[in-house]
Amino acid sequence: MGLNNRKLLLAVSEALIVYGLLVVGYGVVAIHVTKTWFGDWHVDIYLPWLTLDIFMMISFALSFFAFITWRYLKYTEPQK
Repeated sequence: MGLNNRKLLLAVSEALIVYGLLVVGYGVVAIHVTKTWFGDWHVDIYLPWLTLDIFMMISFALSFFAFITWRYLKYTEPQK
């Protein structure tokens, strides 16, 4: 029983879609609740360049490309 790379990539891309959009949603809610209209809060102390707005953009881009990958893999799925 070997590893099915296609199913693994489908699962990873689905997870990236869901969790990437959750991070974007969290960022939007956090910015609107605090009413700062900025996202320049530091996400990690060891990565000073990683602020909430950059983290949201990276998460959205990952979820977007994961969605494209997921759709491609679903479209080209071999018929049984």
